[in-house]
Amino acid sequence: MNKLFFPQGTLSIEDNKPAQEIAFCVCGGRKPAASWLNMTAEKLPGTPEFFAADRGLDYYHAAQFYPDRVIGDGDSADPVLWQQAVESGKAEVFPADKNETDLQLLLEILPPDKLWIFSGVYGGRLDHLLSAFETLGTEALQKNRTIVLADEREITVFVPEGVKIKFYPPAEETPVAVSLLAFTEKSKVSVSGTRWQLDETELSRNNPFAISNEMSEAEQLKELPHITFSCLAGMTVFYVAG
Repeated sequence: MNKLFFPQGTLSIEDNKPAQEIAFCVCGGRKPAASWLNMTAEKLPGTPEFFAADRGLDYYHAAQFYPDRVIGDGDSADPVLWQQAVESGKAEVFPADKNETDLQLLLEILPPDKLWIFSGVYGGRLDHLLSAFETLGTEALQKNRTIVLADEREITVFVPEGVKIKFYPPAEETPVAVSLLAFTEKSKVSVSGTRWQLDETELSRNNPFAISNEMSEAEQLKELPHITFSCLAGMTVFYVAG
């Protein structure tokens, strides 16, 4: 089991083959808050390895620490920081005219045996967001692996069949929204601790109805309130806002 301690709550991932270490990646989308990035990095278990894709390097700098490896063409990163990364030998530089995105290049160098967490992937242009979502979801599906996306506003988990997720919000807080989206054409799920509970319910990618759920009032009264989600078939996206 992997436990991830984010400022907005604890994410527990129950997998038959839990990863022993973490690869934490910051990309060039919406900038994660520096305080959130620092707090999250400090609480990562084990000995995490830190990666940046292009402008993600700037986001690390704003949080006053630096990645172990940097990848991209440097077109959106601060030129001084990029040159420093190149001179330190930490940067793997690609030409601007290339057939892959910086995120796709990053996936090629990530250690396959680690749990992958990505920040800096939300926001910005819709085409960039959809490209990142499809790229990461396809990687999770093809490799049958759990992948986590997070910043101070949102948490998204690509959940393969047979994996259970539990989310524990901070004391006296509840998520703004909890949503489930089928990434495969169909998936089967169960969720409890929510206002609208599902028991072995089939979701369809072309009919995304299981969104904007919330923690139930009964769950909020428990000593350790949490939401429990299981993906029973296919691949499902587990999403928390707030």
